[in-house]
Amino acid sequence: MMGPNYTQEQADDLIARFLSGNISPDEQAALTHWINASAENQSYFLQLRDAWQATAREGSYDTGTAWDSLQYSTAIEPPLAVNKWRYYFRVAASYTLPFLIGGGLVYAWASGKKDNSSNALVTVTSPKGATTKIELSDGTEVWLNAGSKLQYAQSYNLRGREVKLEGEAFFKVHTNAQKPFTVRASDLRILALGTSFNVKAYPEDKTVVTTLVDGEVKIDGSKTTTPFGLMMKPHQHVVYKKPLSNGSEQLKTPVSGGDSSTAAPIESREVNNTEIYTAWKDGNWIVAAQTMEELAVTMERRFNVKVIFKEQELKEYRFSGTFRQETLEQVLNILKLTAPLKYTINKGVVTLALDEELREKYNKAFKSR
Repeated sequence: MMGPNYTQEQADDLIARFLSGNISPDEQAALTHWINASAENQSYFLQLRDAWQATAREGSYDTGTAWDSLQYSTAIEPPLAVNKWRYYFRVAASYTLPFLIGGGLVYAWASGKKDNSSNALVTVTSPKGATTKIELSDGTEVWLNAGSKLQYAQSYNLRGREVKLEGEAFFKVHTNAQKPFTVRASDLRILALGTSFNVKAYPEDKTVVTTLVDGEVKIDGSKTTTPFGLMMKPHQHVVYKKPLSNGSEQLKTPVSGGDSSTAAPIESREVNNTEIYTAWKDGNWIVAAQTMEELAVTMERRFNVKVIFKEQELKEYRFSGTFRQETLEQVLNILKLTAPLKYTINKGVVTLALDEELREKYNKAFKSR
């Protein structure tokens, strides 16, 4: 399994350091080199990473059973002391927010099955409850938000640079004027040279949202039911409304500053603080006047849970604020400061209900003003 430059124990130690977030840049480079050395190394790393993630998601996990089950299912028994691995699994179990795994970023190695065909696709998936950072062969950096998937051809950067996104990603594109970088998201093609921008395009969402931090990108909507084109400028925020499933069209808004004179199903505006839309890649969550219903969607992806509303009224409450590495329960307790809610968490299901006593207190407080 091991390459000539690393012993098994050294590899185990590097993996443990990575999973617990205590790895230096040089150590991480060494681990990357070892992982890429063979398919066996890649498989071994992914098995341990998955066990770590499962431990963190369960919270009150039996760490001894976790390690024993891992050995039984994978037939591996590394010489690294079992007690040391159990210690690291206890560290994992102490995390109630899986978003923190691996120092805030879960790197995806060996996510695509490679073969000799230049048309083979590489798929990188970021599971719910985690973010994933990858670097493409041209030096472009990509952060994938929870529950997202990125695909690109094995021949990426040979003739062109195109990726397909389902979910949300932040791109820091390496400049190459000869090969524009293209993101395919739903009906749109988003073209860029050297720039930083965010695209949110979850299949279940009704919109595709593009936020440009710096540089220039062009949104090509020629394949949509109402063709359009738009050249974005820094700090511009564009929302594309997908066609309704029944065939009727969304409300169309004239494009401001675009290269199409016809009405298009998009809204465009300038935003002073683009961090509202990009803070997630650094582990933060900035909320700007969102409803509880909208917050619940992000909560499900961020914490890998299912959110259920007992009363529809709760969905209409709005909230603004910033979460910085808070756990799920901490987030819910902060929301209780502005919304009369009570909650229960049971086996990955969060149930939100109206707190009548708290609502009465809020009503009295507003009336006394």
